[in-house]
Amino acid sequence: MPLTLGEDSYVTLTEATDYFATRLDAAAWLDASEAMRESALITATQVFENKEWTGVVVAVDQSLAFPRTGSYFDPRLGVSTKLDDVLYPVRLKKAQMELAYHLLNNDGLLDETGGIADLKVASIYLRDLETPNLIPSNVYNLIKPLLLNSSSQTWWRAN
Repeated sequence: MPLTLGEDSYVTLTEATDYFATRLDAAAWLDASEAMRESALITATQVFENKEWTGVVVAVDQSLAFPRTGSYFDPRLGVSTKLDDVLYPVRLKKAQMELAYHLLNNDGLLDETGGIADLKVASIYLRDLETPNLIPSNVYNLIKPLLLNSSSQTWWRAN
């Protein structure tokens, strides 16, 4: 089933393909079939749907959490940015594409099978092996300003 913008994805397959055409280390995306790419984008959107976002939805019957009204503090720009001005914030779209790539590049990530605490075979000893995070830091840093109660949305001064 092909993805549908605004129904199960914040980006089109064409947008994502164009994005990865200029990104380094994009083999997992480039080697994936069109169906796998669409599945990865849809799954990334589903992961995001479990987050608490700043602002409020435009319509109560919309399929996804965005579009939204309200504003957020964009640390890159250093100013408050209105959500009303765009359908889907650029940082959300980039985060969805990067998360889709992460999902393609880490098969079994959604299985939550966990990591190995200790393993010893003869003289080989492995300790505290960890599985990759579902949402890697580069993706989290993109969406963090859009999250409700994100520390980047508040201004704090020590004195």
